[in-house]
Amino acid sequence: MRSITFPRPHFKWGKPTGNQTRTLKKYIDEGGDMSIYGDSGIYEQLENWLCEYYDVNYTILTNTGTSALNSAYVGIGVQRGDEVIVPTYTFLATVTPLLRIGAVPVFADADPLTGNVSPEDIERKITDKTKAVAVTHMWGVACDMEKIMTIANKHNLKVVEDCSHAHFTRYKGKLLGTYGHVACFSIGAKKTLTSGEGGFLITDDPEIYVRSNLLGHFEVRAEDAIDRLKEEGFQDLHDRYAGYHTGFGENYRMHPYSAVMSHALVSSGEIFDLIKKRSESLRYFTEQLDKVRFVSAPVLHEGYFDGAMYGYKGKVHQEKLNIPVKDAVGMLKELNMEIKLPDSEPLHRKPLFNHLQDLGISYDRPAVSEGQYPGAEEYFDGRISLPTFSQGIGLDRPLIDEYIALLLDFEKEYGLNNRP
Repeated sequence: MRSITFPRPHFKWGKPTGNQTRTLKKYIDEGGDMSIYGDSGIYEQLENWLCEYYDVNYTILTNTGTSALNSAYVGIGVQRGDEVIVPTYTFLATVTPLLRIGAVPVFADADPLTGNVSPEDIERKITDKTKAVAVTHMWGVACDMEKIMTIANKHNLKVVEDCSHAHFTRYKGKLLGTYGHVACFSIGAKKTLTSGEGGFLITDDPEIYVRSNLLGHFEVRAEDAIDRLKEEGFQDLHDRYAGYHTGFGENYRMHPYSAVMSHALVSSGEIFDLIKKRSESLRYFTEQLDKVRFVSAPVLHEGYFDGAMYGYKGKVHQEKLNIPVKDAVGMLKELNMEIKLPDSEPLHRKPLFNHLQDLGISYDRPAVSEGQYPGAEEYFDGRISLPTFSQGIGLDRPLIDEYIALLLDFEKEYGLNNRP
């Protein structure tokens, strides 16, 4: 059986571009600030760009996406004992900031097709203790935000959007991050928009803005945020928070060098050229996968191809193979295909979230039982990670064609002849 002839890695993204390194070097050579306490300089440039692109009133840069989430939960007023409905399938940092507050995460099941949180299960989990809902657009695929916002508005709940996988992504013509009351983004690691480490939050709510500032920043920025409330005519809010001008100083400031590299990507438009290349390749890969019976492409919304496309999670169908999925994945990997079973798992399986009482968090819901999250279990059954090809169709097509050819050969050898 043929193997993939291209050397690994078959895709990579997350390294600084030439534009980023040149811009950073220029900033350093010209004596750019290494630390900024307020919201001036490169912070102001990047925050203004993000506000304009997302058409929101406020942006706060942070040192990580996790810090943005910490800020957002404090920003919307989550307190000890409040329940917040969260996805069971998400990165743990979507949920763990709630634990330091003493709030109670309540897991909602996943949509079995997309892996995103189920709006129907969100509504089933609402009680009189529910304060908010957090959603994550996993791998850049949009949650059903229209249904989720309808439910939230009906029950007077705040919505936090975790957009760490979904920069610049649209859902039904509207940017993800602008549906909820506050949205959080990571620009760390190998994210689409990356500077190595960093994050930001966006909101149109002046109270969320000032509370988020107070948590993560020192006196200069905290006082500026409070003064801004007065300048914008929010006198009552200004008076409510005027005594907290010191800020709480959690020091969530983004490093200026990170801001420089992020601003270089967005202000030049380079990020959108990178997105276009990834879109070309993944559209083609998705179309070609239709030729294969035992592997299917992930269920995507059309706007997925216009935004971050952080991951590409296909599915192997056991009923169409005469060997176990795990064995099939291992054999394909030995043939030089970049394929693997998911590294992550639903959070309701994690011991941490099943022993909240040990952290002093009152949790009076029933313990997790078998079959309680059928959507998540179905989504994970046969789920695989495939390359998020990113070089553009001109360079990626030959490699993608080898992937499809190998899958078709493998199907002839190990597949069941059950095409309808």
